[in-house]
Amino acid sequence: MKALFLTILLSASCSKNATFTRDAMGLRLTNVQMDIPHLNEIQWTVGKNKEAKVSQSFVFVITMPKVAEEDLAYLTELKGVDSWILRLIVQRGSVIQDLGSLYTRFKPRRVARGQGGGASSSVTVKVYYAAAYASERFRFFQCPAFNHRQKITKMNIAGELKTFELPIEQVTHYREKSHLVELAPSSFNGGHTLVGEYFVEIAPYDSEKKVIHSAFKRLPRYVEILSEETIPIRSCANVHEEFQ
Repeated sequence: MKALFLTILLSASCSKNATFTRDAMGLRLTNVQMDIPHLNEIQWTVGKNKEAKVSQSFVFVITMPKVAEEDLAYLTELKGVDSWILRLIVQRGSVIQDLGSLYTRFKPRRVARGQGGGASSSVTVKVYYAAAYASERFRFFQCPAFNHRQKITKMNIAGELKTFELPIEQVTHYREKSHLVELAPSSFNGGHTLVGEYFVEIAPYDSEKKVIHSAFKRLPRYVEILSEETIPIRSCANVHEEFQ
């Protein structure tokens, strides 16, 4: 796992900086590149006899825009933009759901000794089934809550790896609660089924005033959870641990 994340960080460091343009048309970042280089299922061994495996969640990594430090400093000083905000959207057929958002500061307020003080090069996102998301206690149940028996059978990273433009323009209040990215993966509740297409959207963000400085831009890459299967857990028949 350490080798995997080192590879991700190295690949991010090798990508070129986005181009920061200041002209009569305003401020914008061009040649912005973000990828989803890693996707993995997290399994859950369950049953009174530990006889079955279902899916607990899936986790994926998003590489963040690479921008020169002086350009980030200019954005902060001129516009108050001090972060990137990411919004996670899932689409299931014609139904579109906003799962929530997170933000990562260009310069963390507190930097541990030995860690760099610049913007994060990647963010890790974890999407749980409802049976495991509710609380850490639920994740220790031998028989998953809400009769959860699903296992992901097919998933992949889809879309094109291409650059895009991110304008720095009108200010819009972002009223939804957003949490700051920390060292642990940011967690979202995907519901009782995780089948769907998961899109990530980004905008420049002022974390003090809670405003965004652009419409959200959708990444060209996204995650597909294509299918699930129901796993029998014989020792959990008629057991509902969440009510005990």
